[in-house]
Amino acid sequence: MSNISKLQAREPIKKQEGQLGHMARYYDLIVTLMTFGREKTLRNMTIELAQLMPGDKVLEVGCGTGTLTLAAKAQVGSSGEVVGIDIAPEMVAVASNKATRKSIDVSFQVGSIENIPFPDNSFNVVMCSFMIFHMPEDVRRKGFIEIYRVLKSDGHLFILDFALPDKPWKRRFVQMHFGHMMQHDVRELAPVLKEDSFSEIEMGKTKFMGSWFLRGKAGKA
Repeated sequence: MSNISKLQAREPIKKQEGQLGHMARYYDLIVTLMTFGREKTLRNMTIELAQLMPGDKVLEVGCGTGTLTLAAKAQVGSSGEVVGIDIAPEMVAVASNKATRKSIDVSFQVGSIENIPFPDNSFNVVMCSFMIFHMPEDVRRKGFIEIYRVLKSDGHLFILDFALPDKPWKRRFVQMHFGHMMQHDVRELAPVLKEDSFSEIEMGKTKFMGSWFLRGKAGKA
């Protein structure tokens, strides 16, 4: 079990817009269908782009049922530590059962991005995969401040999410057919990360279904 020290939550976790606990039982099936059976390819790509190294301490925020979190543990190895938090207790329960069933040493707990229950300077990498727009803007901004707080001085934040087509007609088509899932573009967060003290912002298009990544270093003195 991870030996990263936990802090008591500073305020009760409130039910939040975008919380997907009601989907926990079916979430893995939904992801399989949405990725056309290529979830493993997606997770492997994410781990590579997140630049996880053996021995790293990693936090996944919005871990869902924990598939990516468990893959991260395989990458950082026995000398590394990985924890996942999600605001939905139902997701955490499924993720914890999955880790137990697979005998993988990963810790899952209920936690919110705006009140991350770990001390300052705890992690080398914080990952957010397809979840950063599942919350109001004010919660997201508080979340970036919290992520910066828990990252080590040389740590980085990695975000994977969708980008909208550049051509207006394609953008309107996607927004019309995919609704709330495609109302935002992950690239719009690059200047926000700079405002919240992240540096060396990188972004790029991936090979998976119109997704892009963002990476920003904590760069603390």
